[in-house]
Amino acid sequence: MGGAVAVVLCLWVSLASAQVSDDSAGQLAAFADLATDLEGRLENGAVLDEDIEAERVALEEARQALSDIASAAEDAKAPLLAELEALGSAPENGGAEPPQIAEQRARLTAEITEIETEAKRAQQEATRARTLLDRLNTLRRERFTQRLLEREESPLGAGKLSSAWESITRAGSAIASGIRASFVIGADRGFADRFALPIILSMVALFIALLLRRWVVDWLSGRVLPDSSRPKRIGLGILIALARMLLPLAAVVILVIATSGTWFDAGSGQRLIEGLVSAAIIVIAANALGRAFYAPKAPDLRMSNLAEPEASRAHYGLMYLAIVVSLHRLVVVTGEQIGLSIDGLMVLNAGLLVLGGLALWNFIHRGQVGRVFDVADEDDEDDETASRHSRTQPLDHLGSAIRMLGLAAAVLAPVLAIIGYYKASQFVFVPLVKSGALIGICLLIYEVAKGLAAGQAAAEQTDEDAEPRRGAIPVLIGFLLTIAATPLLALVWGADQSDLLEIWGRIVDGFEVGDIVISPVDFLLFAIVFAIGYIATRMVQGVLRRSVLPLTRLDQGAKSASLAGVGYVGVVIAALVAISTTGLDLSNLAIVAGALSVGIGFGLQNVVNNFVSGIILLIERPIKAGDWVEISGKHGTVRKVNVRSTEIQTFDRSTMFVPNADLISGTVTNWTHSNSLGRLIVKVGVAYGSDARQVEKVLLEIAQAHPMLMRRPAPYVVMMDFGADSLDFEIRGVLRDVNWILNVGSDIRFSIYERFNEEGIEIPFAQRDVYIKNLGELNGDKAKPIAPPTKNTAPPVPPGEGDDAPDGGEAR
Repeated sequence: MGGAVAVVLCLWVSLASAQVSDDSAGQLAAFADLATDLEGRLENGAVLDEDIEAERVALEEARQALSDIASAAEDAKAPLLAELEALGSAPENGGAEPPQIAEQRARLTAEITEIETEAKRAQQEATRARTLLDRLNTLRRERFTQRLLEREESPLGAGKLSSAWESITRAGSAIASGIRASFVIGADRGFADRFALPIILSMVALFIALLLRRWVVDWLSGRVLPDSSRPKRIGLGILIALARMLLPLAAVVILVIATSGTWFDAGSGQRLIEGLVSAAIIVIAANALGRAFYAPKAPDLRMSNLAEPEASRAHYGLMYLAIVVSLHRLVVVTGEQIGLSIDGLMVLNAGLLVLGGLALWNFIHRGQVGRVFDVADEDDEDDETASRHSRTQPLDHLGSAIRMLGLAAAVLAPVLAIIGYYKASQFVFVPLVKSGALIGICLLIYEVAKGLAAGQAAAEQTDEDAEPRRGAIPVLIGFLLTIAATPLLALVWGADQSDLLEIWGRIVDGFEVGDIVISPVDFLLFAIVFAIGYIATRMVQGVLRRSVLPLTRLDQGAKSASLAGVGYVGVVIAALVAISTTGLDLSNLAIVAGALSVGIGFGLQNVVNNFVSGIILLIERPIKAGDWVEISGKHGTVRKVNVRSTEIQTFDRSTMFVPNADLISGTVTNWTHSNSLGRLIVKVGVAYGSDARQVEKVLLEIAQAHPMLMRRPAPYVVMMDFGADSLDFEIRGVLRDVNWILNVGSDIRFSIYERFNEEGIEIPFAQRDVYIKNLGELNGDKAKPIAPPTKNTAPPVPPGEGDDAPDGGEAR
């Protein structure tokens, strides 16, 4: 134990100097001697169980200090290398140089050599410390396993019970004697010091724990109304849980202060007070969290999906389990601390674990352990089965695993305690209950975050038919909870602080792949910095979209291009800042990048081509968001110009993704590039014999009467041709908004049909008379002409309509 402390003190002196000094060799030699001593004690088995932890902590600190010494040596060598480089290269072929420069070069070379030697020695000793740490860890695991497998006589034997009773009686007498001794020692103090102040503090503690807690809880519960929103109910539930937890804990602290220095100054009595405080904390925390989750008799605050009878029974089951666990902590753990015999400990442990197994089994069934934590959703009452399935699916496996492990521990722990495995029974029961409590707290926090996010999303939802978006906040909180819970679970299952420090040191140091050192911390720092830059970019885009761009005269396409450009620049800047912040050395990747450049050039040439084409589209803007374009016979509206492709929504409400390179190199018709004007052509034919001028007049009146046709240039009517069956006319005009071309064309055709009927103008249809000359030869009878077909009375289909025309005003 003393050797470990000496190692730490020696190395902290070296670290405080932060540079290689004249006595660094002596300090490293001192650590080598102490390490040699520890190696000898490990070989001889002279390291005690109680000293292993202290030795491990000291070695971990020593390893870190040695690594810092090596780093300080490298830092001290850097300016010397710069001075040596400033002197220039040494003369070749033994050439002479000025004596002062030669002397300075020799001095710098000697200092650099000395520093490199000391740095290598520090690195070697750090490696030696890591090796000793591994050996101590191995020894600790072996002895831990040995203690778990140790089996004593069953505590149910008559001899064990008698010895246990004697041990418990002796411990109780020792505690009582300590209390009496405290009274005798403090007899010379006044009444106020010995009784008045403790009594007053105890009354204050009872007031806080009983009356004040109830008043605060009732006041907060009264603010929960049936029509309260989900975020408000969750927030009030959190406040109520904190009141149920913090106020009783404050009362416990006051009681500890009241008893401190009065009646329980003796060692055993003080241990008993500490055990009572630990037991009280367990019960208080379980009650607060259980009422927050199950909320018996308070359905408006309930976070579980249990009905009222089930919720009350589940809460009672949780409290039963918490009381048994707190008694085990008070009796068994405190008994070990005050020196209770192994027989007494085994009997008490077996009895409490039997009660604990029953309590755990009861809670697993009554508390619905295995069903995930589910925030009640009033919007899902119509389809309870489907909603529950969708919510429980992500955590089904975790809930089933917790349930099976809990049931196994409820049976195995009492059995092991009864047959004599004292340590193994505790290892099965206590860490599992602690792990379940920790996982339950994390799931409760996660459900609170998910409920708040869902409530916020529902408040911001504008489309009633759209599915509410919960956002990424619950996922982020779940990830952070997982990271925070992992080391805590390791501590619960036997790891200690030195284990976590060692793992953290290895994470910080990273691992080498060739000449490259990969550190998870660097990657995490890179991700954090890049995420901050990306979020800042999105915030800038949001400000531009909502506050700046609406004040400008830019069209929608220019606004979209500006936002996209800001996004590209922001992502690039965020990546560069993240790389420079983490200090990543990308020079080692230059050779690899050069070797892969040819392959990338051929394999990703289409991707690069589309990316560059996208940049050109954003700069030149031949097409922009909101434009009506025609590509290869397909019509649609441009929604967004992405990095690789352009998103176009067709008039069939399908989405078409066109590579940007095709838009640059191919032919694209943009109907609304510079303005929304467009020409409309409506074709119609009239029968021969109709008054052509009258037809022209009627068609012109129809065109001039429609409000969507421009007055300048004015619409006009042209007679296009003498058709085979009709005189062909066309109405030509310029629309104010070409997106209405289908509606306007339909309106004009309806007007033409109605006016032609009023004016007696006939719209002809194709008529053919068919004569079969050799009909007699085919039938053996005299050929007869076939009667002409009856006149078709169905209205003609107006020409000029197409499936790819925009759906009126909805096209934009």
